[in-house]
Amino acid sequence: MRSPYQALYFEISGHCNARCAYCHSGVQRRANAKFIDVRTFRDVLQRLLDNKVIQRGSVISLYDWGEPFLHPHFREIVGIVNALGLRYAVSTNSSRPPVFDRMLVKNLDHIIFSMPGFSQESYNRIHGFRFEDIKANIDGVVNGIRKHGFRGRFMISYHVYRFNVGEMKACERFADERGIRFNPYYAILNHWWEMKAYLNNTLPEARRAAAERDLFTLEGIHQVLAEAPKSDYRCPQNNYLNIDENGEVVTCCQIPREHPEYSCGDALSGDLPAMLEKKVSQPVCKDCIGSGMAYFLNTALRRPYFYLPSFMQRVIHFQHALRRIERLGFRGLSVKIIKKVRRRPNAANKMKTVCACAPSGK
Repeated sequence: MRSPYQALYFEISGHCNARCAYCHSGVQRRANAKFIDVRTFRDVLQRLLDNKVIQRGSVISLYDWGEPFLHPHFREIVGIVNALGLRYAVSTNSSRPPVFDRMLVKNLDHIIFSMPGFSQESYNRIHGFRFEDIKANIDGVVNGIRKHGFRGRFMISYHVYRFNVGEMKACERFADERGIRFNPYYAILNHWWEMKAYLNNTLPEARRAAAERDLFTLEGIHQVLAEAPKSDYRCPQNNYLNIDENGEVVTCCQIPREHPEYSCGDALSGDLPAMLEKKVSQPVCKDCIGSGMAYFLNTALRRPYFYLPSFMQRVIHFQHALRRIERLGFRGLSVKIIKKVRRRPNAANKMKTVCACAPSGK
């Protein structure tokens, strides 16, 4: 079976300890939430390898809705990734990071730090954590991982709300000083049922007013839906494979667990080709595309037009691009690019000044 997927998102934790006001996992805490069983995790990955859905060296993102570092056997999970010759990535709210040693760093590809602002006020409104602890935890993770020779990517995914626009540059400076990629993008109403209710004008008025007050992405949404491509639109979510903490193949990362078309079957024991075909042909997909919702969800998470990256962020982006070239086997080309840049006096001076004080990124 040839894999059509650009990425695999494997939810190892059905739990999230953040209280995000506009996220499904923050608004509705599930009493029956669980963690992936370590043996199930290993057997599912082995089956995907055997069927060539993934291959040696593939990057497995150990998250979807949950907080991966909450898994009580996170080390064993990573040990399985290492043993199978895979790589892994995590997206974290930075509230409960582990102590990274050489084993955890060995096949780490990148880490994303999810941030809802850069002040205690913003954290009170969204994640609910102590802001100073989060900054200290990020420093601990970055320094601890780089101590073991890690040259991969660190990224801050900054969720842009109307109330935290003024904090963006402070967060960017925090990232600049640590050689972390800063990636601001508009927050969305990341809750399937509430989004449907909003569009159907059945969302309670107080909730509707709060969402419109805080979120840029609800402004003009009806026009976006009306003008969205529909009959000929191929949803980008078809390019991603999602497996939940029960080992089930999930139709889409947006569809909640209680939706009747949430699951396509058991990744461990089901008919894998049939499940992957079902994933792209569910009735809910046709409805989502036909309403324009699919187009909206896949284009709303964009960088704000008013954000201009710092010089340091441009350098970090350049470094990441060069290392991507190297990973593709074109090391000689990346060396030539660096030499060409250094021949330019102004660029060379700036690069020397910045790179001398900044830890390398991927």
